Amino acid sequence: MHADGERQHEKQKIINTLQIATDIFRLCNAEYRIVGSTLIAAHVGRVFRHIGDLDVVLDEENKECVFEHLRKAGFTLENKMKMGFRWTEAAKDEYLGLTFLLVGKFTKDYFSRRFMKVGEIRITSDYLRRTPYHFENLEFVGIPLSSVLAGIYQSFLNPKRKIDKNVLEKEYKMVKPKIFGNIEIYIFGVKVPFLYDLFSFFYNVYGGIRIVFGKKYEIWS
Repeated sequence: MHADGERQHEKQKIINTLQIATDIFRLCNAEYRIVGSTLIAAHVGRVFRHIGDLDVVLDEENKECVFEHLRKAGFTLENKMKMGFRWTEAAKDEYLGLTFLLVGKFTKDYFSRRFMKVGEIRITSDYLRRTPYHFENLEFVGIPLSSVLAGIYQSFLNPKRKIDKNVLEKEYKMVKPKIFGNIEIYIFGVKVPFLYDLFSFFYNVYGGIRIVFGKKYEIWS
């Protein structure tokens, strides 16, 4: 397929996925945030690189309704686990994969996701503040651009994030993101300061080493 044809095909898959996802979220009255590179594509108004999936943060109260309607729409759902972390992927031909990275609880001050019985991830409400985005006349809810920039900064050795940063070069000069302290880890209900940021740093280095040896940055790929 010609490069322009491939890009148009990817664009249509993004449109298809956003359309059905937002329809289902609306039907289920779901509290959600779309995160990841789809936000950048919406911000710049074009498909600037290959986007393989639509990453979603979802409130656990809406999980069953959303998953049920995805199955009715012909999606195949699969639960995944790596290093004690669980997530769900939904797949269907001619659509992006839907990756439900975090299914937890939105509260006034933070989003909470428990893991491995004794652990909890808390993401500040400011980091996940409801932010409207548009892609080809489709409106959806994402997170602030400053949060997108902070995420790129923490995984700067990821080749995909390097492309993302280049596309947002102007925004990096205008927006000063809060890099650290957005996401905290609690063990037995006690906060372990900067544990997530420390993990992100070492994972970024590890991912960079994987690339040097011809592997993908992400360990789950």
